[in-house]
Amino acid sequence: MLGAGDEIEGAHDVERWDSADEAHDLAAVLDSMPVCDAVGHRIVHGGSQFREPVRVDPEIERALLSLSSLAPLHQPRAVDGIRIMTRLRPDLPQVACFDTAFHASMPPAAATYALPRGWREQWGLRRFGFHGLSHAYASRRAAQLVGRAGDRELRVVTCHLGSG
Repeated sequence: MLGAGDEIEGAHDVERWDSADEAHDLAAVLDSMPVCDAVGHRIVHGGSQFREPVRVDPEIERALLSLSSLAPLHQPRAVDGIRIMTRLRPDLPQVACFDTAFHASMPPAAATYALPRGWREQWGLRRFGFHGLSHAYASRRAAQLVGRAGDRELRVVTCHLGSG
């Protein structure tokens, strides 16, 4: 997490990832920026195992790809982004941040589908929650705006409107 004095000096958002076209553009962006200390990747699904940001290594990359059935339109493209960054800047640390992490601690009553227990256990069926990075930011920012940042008693409702 960025500290109070930290700044993001450059960013490149990719709306629709096509690894063949984006690799060239991404290399140009990296070359035009000040020295980059790390790269953060928004990863849609962390499954049950990833509940907080994690530094990416080959084992983590394989684990992320293994979750593709949970987010088939997003997960493989996110891993492509990691692989391209590894090729462009092999020594640059990469961190995966998960949209499902914000909801990972929801109580069992909220995470449990109304399905037979055997199905839930056999196939690991549960609610994960999505757009958690958006909800985390919105809730922190709302607390700041009402002058209650860090107040654990503050109850905030966030809404993620629109598409991803």
